[in-house]
Formats: sequence, structure tokens, C-alpha cells
Amino acid sequence: MDKYTRIQGDYISIIQNPSALIPPIFMTDDQGHCSEWNDAMEKLSGLNREDALERILIGEVFTVTNDYGVRVRDHDTLTRLRIFLNEAISGQETDKILFGFYRADGKYMEALLSANKRMDSEGKVRGVLCFLHVASPQLQYALKVQRISEQAAADSLKKLAYIRREIKKPLDGMLCVLSLMDRSDLSLEQSQLLKISESCRDQLENIVSDTDIEGIEESYMELNTMEFNLSETISAIMNQAMIPSREREIQVILDSPPDLSSMYLSGDRLRLQQVVANFLINALLFTPARQGSSITLRVIPRKERIGTKMHIVHLEFRITHPAPGIPADLIHGMFHHSQGITREGLGLYISQKLVKLMNGTVQYLREAELSTFIIFIEFPLVSHSDS
Repeated sequence: MDKYTRIQGDYISIIQNPSALIPPIFMTDDQGHCSEWNDAMEKLSGLNREDALERILIGEVFTVTNDYGVRVRDHDTLTRLRIFLNEAISGQETDKILFGFYRADGKYMEALLSANKRMDSEGKVRGVLCFLHVASPQLQYALKVQRISEQAAADSLKKLAYIRREIKKPLDGMLCVLSLMDRSDLSLEQSQLLKISESCRDQLENIVSDTDIEGIEESYMELNTMEFNLSETISAIMNQAMIPSREREIQVILDSPPDLSSMYLSGDRLRLQQVVANFLINALLFTPARQGSSITLRVIPRKERIGTKMHIVHLEFRITHPAPGIPADLIHGMFHHSQGITREGLGLYISQKLVKLMNGTVQYLREAELSTFIIFIEFPLVSHSDS
């Protein structure tokens, strides 16, 4: 007991030492009353030690009113503090939390708060000891910048949610018109064009609905598997390149075997459309617009029998365009995400991740006269009795 009393005395003398080296400290007893409020805490908060001791820490010492005590920003701050102290007094491991309050001069400040339970000589919990780690002016500025950045990010997410919601309205209108057209008497060519239009509309809605970018990056997002016709998917991809092709006066050539129209696969059709169209249009945008310029989309399917009944189709897409090709920094960004990535770079990065999600690979081969995207993806072949 003498040893404990001596240690306790040394402990109190250190806490109450007015030295500038002692950090702001306050304590609570096991009933939640303030049992210590040291000199550094008094200077920082503007609340005298005598006025703090024996008062309820949460509600009287720290309060949301201006009548008495140290004012905090809102009731949520008091709730977080209460939870934090309860975790400490119960013996749980607690990390530092960011705790803010208004000083006597009215300025709002934030500091990192740490807490540890206090025990007596018999090992009984008697309260909580709290330290405030006051940030330097430089760190305070960094925290302020971080809060501004987080608020800007939150505002951007709200704007993005608004844009998504507004885009869905005309998409629903398009769906209604397409449904009406599908019920009308159309020629074979008109029906084919309608399918392409529906496919592009579905792709757009799929992209607009994408919110789990982290799922794409970490390759755990769920794919939407469906049966699809490969020829119709390629037509949808080609049509997305037609307008930029005409604007830049660059011809887009499709090189594919004639049996694609009878090839039905099982997989995420819309993701396949999205990624191949993105690689194709990027190749188009970085092709010099000069007389006779062209890019080629070559589709190479290869069937492989798995067991007695199942077939896998190994698809190879080659998108070839003239030099100088896509800038090296964009190709690097396609595989390595970085801050300040451009719009084109982000599109390539997401497309590469989607291909990986479909168990495929992407390469970019740069040669003297030509450069080529090479995409490998495989899909199960769906057997049709009439094919």
C-alpha cells in the first residue's frame, strides 16, 4: 500500500505539474465525474480546474451550451466521447479519436484524444485517464485541408447521384419507345437495328448504375451472366464507333468470320460491349486523322471441347491502329491507377479491370508502324439445335 501511495503521489505531482512539457490531461472517476483537470487543460480550454472538478464530465464540463463548461460542436460529439470513455473503462483497446471543442476565445480546435482505464491498488477500475495530443499548426492546417477535401468528395458524390438519377429518366423513355417499336411490324433490317439500339441502351444503363467502383478494382463485383449472340454484340460495339469515325474521317474495319451470327455464348454481354467499345474508341481517338487512315477490329474465335458436351470459345479481339499509338502514360495508367488520372486513363483502367473480372487479359503491343490492343476472354458456348 505504501508503494502504491508513493506511486500515486508521484503520478499526481506529474499530472499537476505546470510545465509546458506536460500535455493536457483530464480524468473521470467511475461515476463519470471529472476528477482531474490539469494546468495544460485549463490553459487550453479556458475552464478553471476548480470549476471542472467534481462536475459530470459529459454534459457539465463538456457541453453543447454556452452557459457553462467547455462547448463542443453538437450532441454527436458528446455521444462519441461517451462511447469512447465507456470502451476505455471496460478495458477495450481504444484508438485515438479526433475530438474538437471551442476554446475560451471562441476558436474551434481539434486534438487527438487517447484514454486508458485507471485502477486502484486492488485492481478495481476507478475511472479513465485522458490525454489530448494537440496538433501543431501545420497538422491543424492539414486536418482542415482534409476536411475540405472530404466535404468536396461528398458534394461530388451527391452531384453524381443526381446525374445518375436524371439520366435514368430519358433511358426509361427510350426503353418505352423501343418496346413499342418491338411490337410493331418491322422488316428484318429494322429488327436488327432495334436490337442494336436496345443493346446500347442496356449498356448505358449498366454503366450509369455502376456504384461499386471498388468492387471492379478489387475484382469481386458480381457479373450479370446471360445468353447472347456474338454477332449482335459485335454490331453494337461497331455502331458505338461510327459517329467518332465519321467526325475524324477514319475508317473502322471489322474483320470477323461469317459464323459469328450462329455463335451464342454465356456471359456478361454488356461488360463485353463496354470494354471492347472503350478500347476501340480510344484507338480511334489516338489515330492520326489523315487521308486513308483506318483501324481494324479483328475477332478470332477458337472453340475448345471440355468433356463430352461442353465447349468453351476463346475470343481474341485485336484492335490495330497506326502509329504513334496511345501515349505511354495512358497505357501505364491502364494497369496502375494513380492520382490525377485523366478521363481516358480512367476509362482504360476500369476496362482493364473489367476484363480481368471476366478472367481475361489485355495487352497493348506497340510496333514501328502499328499498335494493337489484344484482348483475350473466354465464354461457354451455348448449344442451339438450329445452329
